[in-house]
Amino acid sequence: MRPAAARCHHQHRPHRGSRRHRPAGPAGTIAQPGAAAQPRRLPRQARRKSAVSNHLAIANVTAAIGQIAHGAAQGAVGGVGIRYGRPNATDTGGRVNVYLYQIVPNAALRNADLPTRSGTGGLAGRPTAALDLHYLVSFYGNAQLFEPDRMAGAVVRDLHARPVLDAATLANAVASNAASLTGSNLGQTLERVTLTPMSLTIDDMSRLWSLFTQAPHTLSVAYRAGVVLIDALESGPAPAPVLRRGDDGRGVLTSIDRTPRLTTAWVGFAASVDRQPPLPSLPVAMPGTLLRIAGTDLDGERLDLHFVHPRRADRSLTIAAADRSASEIRLAIPDDGADWAAGLYAVTAEVVRDGTLLRAPLWPLVLAPRVTGLSPNPAGPAGGSVAITVTTAPIVLATQAASLRAGPITVAAEPRGLDSDPLVFILDPAPVLAGALVRLTVDGAESLPVVIDAVSGDFAFDDGQRLTIA
Repeated sequence: MRPAAARCHHQHRPHRGSRRHRPAGPAGTIAQPGAAAQPRRLPRQARRKSAVSNHLAIANVTAAIGQIAHGAAQGAVGGVGIRYGRPNATDTGGRVNVYLYQIVPNAALRNADLPTRSGTGGLAGRPTAALDLHYLVSFYGNAQLFEPDRMAGAVVRDLHARPVLDAATLANAVASNAASLTGSNLGQTLERVTLTPMSLTIDDMSRLWSLFTQAPHTLSVAYRAGVVLIDALESGPAPAPVLRRGDDGRGVLTSIDRTPRLTTAWVGFAASVDRQPPLPSLPVAMPGTLLRIAGTDLDGERLDLHFVHPRRADRSLTIAAADRSASEIRLAIPDDGADWAAGLYAVTAEVVRDGTLLRAPLWPLVLAPRVTGLSPNPAGPAGGSVAITVTTAPIVLATQAASLRAGPITVAAEPRGLDSDPLVFILDPAPVLAGALVRLTVDGAESLPVVIDAVSGDFAFDDGQRLTIA
């Protein structure tokens, strides 16, 4: 098996194609599905960019790093020179030294092109070497004037700001060293070389500088440049052209996911449906409201909505063709809320399309209670114990948690044995209220004391949900 890192790398580099080569058949072979030798694509004679580079890539990277480091050091300390190679005892004065001290295989891509030869030993694909380059950049100058420190700061700054060797940087390095680097195509490759600072321990530095006999230690920084891909000179045989793809030359068959989905909903009153400009959506649904549920891929011969509530039997509604489209479902909740319950519903849509049943993922819908009556109202006396009976749509089940907020206090409902038992709240002591709006909360869903004003067509508070205690 390939290393995981190698597989992931090729997923992001489709231009390289598959490296799992098959023996090429004779030219003009008709490609059949499942055949042992099956050409995959027409050969491309010319490419805008090369996938990998030639043998000059390493020198091109070294020259580019040196050019960036030299320019940065020149800006910090005037009259600075540049030198390539291992540090030596003669390095004095203002100078930056760039030394490629190690070349290692890139761990992620070292086996990405295997196998490169067939079972007979013939070349199946062009071998590619994936390398990481380790550099030591050293600084020489007058320590009393902090020249090495100033150069190091400037070089680290610029290498951090330009961590990727782009085509222009590599081309400038070639132009500055035309006698040695002409012909380098590293700047035309798709894989860019990235510079990463390396953290060398004291032991690492000691071992590294012990290799430089008679060269005293000086201020230095280490960088890794990678990945550098170098192609071999020889290449594998060209695949035969494809004359037919699949049965009857119909090509690849694809199936697009068209699973129905419910996304958002607009909730409003029937009296505000045709209002212009439209009113904003209510935050929750209530009995007597209309829902316009938006979604995707809702078209089909039949559409059913299923409502699941933890305290009620599941409900299923078949949506008429006139009340739905591919992107919207229109639904009205009855005024009395019969067979409904306040709280959170899990809603899903089932679409029958071309004889196939498709089910949408679950979608949440909060149904809030609507207060339809408060008795007695007005009530009293304030400061004493007052029992308020609340009627709602839908009815509050005996197993549901309910609370009433009236002015500054919130009280829980009195225990009930049956769903038909009255919903009573005892305010003790009762506050003084003068037409205060009440809010009823059932299983976390809070009522909205709003209606549509018959004159303005806008939202207005519902006077039927106001409580007075004197």
